[in-house]
Amino acid sequence: MSSDPVIRYFPETDTMAIELRPWPEAPVGGTNGVGGEDAGEDLVIHYAPDGEPWLWEIEHASAHPEHIAAALGQIRKRWRTMA
Repeated sequence: MSSDPVIRYFPETDTMAIELRPWPEAPVGGTNGVGGEDAGEDLVIHYAPDGEPWLWEIEHASAHPEHIAAALGQIRKRWRTMA
């Protein structure tokens, strides 16, 4: 499994999906925290089984460079703590 972030853009819906990290193994005891929450205008943050953010889904991405920049900042922050 690659630890590189995955960024997908869907032009037909102007939606961008930015994975902040690889999908983790499910913790013992279930999937608490899995799901998504609205985190701003046209922004949904999806959570992995460990309860930590996994993917940012940005609707109308071409109108929200601030969300794209913030997601990339989260990737950079995570990369620095791993290095």
